[in-house]
Amino acid sequence: MGKKPKITCTRCKSTFKRTSGALSTVCNRCKTLPAAAGDALEGGDVDGIVLGFHSPGVQGVDVGDNKYEGSRLSAALAGVAGGGAGKKKKKSKKRAPAMNAKSDPACLEILADLDKKTRLIDRDSGEDALKACVETLRAAKVVAVDCEGVMMSRTGPVTVLQCATREVIFLIDVQSLGSSAFGARGSGCIRDVLESPDVLKLMFDCRMDSDALFHQFDIRLENVLDVQLLDVAARRALGKMIDRVPGIAKCTGTHLTGAETAVADDLKVRVKKLYSVEESTLWATRPFTDDVRRYAALDVWLLIRLHTKMVFDLRDDTDDWLARTFKASAKRVLEFRELEVAMSQGVFTEESTVAPAF
Repeated sequence: MGKKPKITCTRCKSTFKRTSGALSTVCNRCKTLPAAAGDALEGGDVDGIVLGFHSPGVQGVDVGDNKYEGSRLSAALAGVAGGGAGKKKKKSKKRAPAMNAKSDPACLEILADLDKKTRLIDRDSGEDALKACVETLRAAKVVAVDCEGVMMSRTGPVTVLQCATREVIFLIDVQSLGSSAFGARGSGCIRDVLESPDVLKLMFDCRMDSDALFHQFDIRLENVLDVQLLDVAARRALGKMIDRVPGIAKCTGTHLTGAETAVADDLKVRVKKLYSVEESTLWATRPFTDDVRRYAALDVWLLIRLHTKMVFDLRDDTDDWLARTFKASAKRVLEFRELEVAMSQGVFTEESTVAPAF
């Protein structure tokens, strides 16, 4: 029959004798190796490399000076084919442990700051304390404002008004003082501060507070910046799609420090437990406990910090997000108070949680 001609292996370039009837141009040794990227499969090479995976059952394969065996071979083959077995697993990021609001030094510093800055204004404080409060607020360029009450709405009573500057926090006991807490329009009282176009009022979702203040005390809020909407603007400025308004806890976690977030979370959890026990009459109970007093002070304390952080984030704003927020806030002031049917505290419609387009 004569000698069979030798052919050159297309992979290792060595010569070998091709078996009769076989069409392979790859030598037997190269058949057992993983396919190189771009190698073409050949008609007679069906019991060797298939799509980069070696046929099962191979126990040892020499590749130069290296030897792959068992599972190591499987891993190498999967890696060549782009499978997950040949890739390093990404290490999951470990979250920083939550701070203990009752023992962490940074948290204790915040609680001490709240205690130091808070002033309670009630009937026992006297007129001089209320006048000093008004003078401080009128002199400030920015005042954080919030209200608490018993199922507070246009019919549920406002019992506490919180107002804060960077230096001091006032808890004004509206339940104790009644309408004298706000005074007559034009008399240089808190009413004039709330209605002043020259003093910026920071509020968080001002709709219910505006409704209650208007229908109970004829207070017409002016120059309000709703920090809830400011959060929406700050995130939209980054190109994010925001379709729902956030709660203050989410805003705190997004923009402020771990200590501020831990203190806020801890106080809110503890005070919410009191809500369920007291059946929503918590803000009519006197005297305030330490937790309740700190909770009331914290809301306006946080507004000052959230505003500072978000305005800083918008310092290079070229799309007028801050101006848009002011316009949207002015609409919010009127949103609930002009409804024919009163909105009840805690009973918001699905529509009321939608982030407005602005």
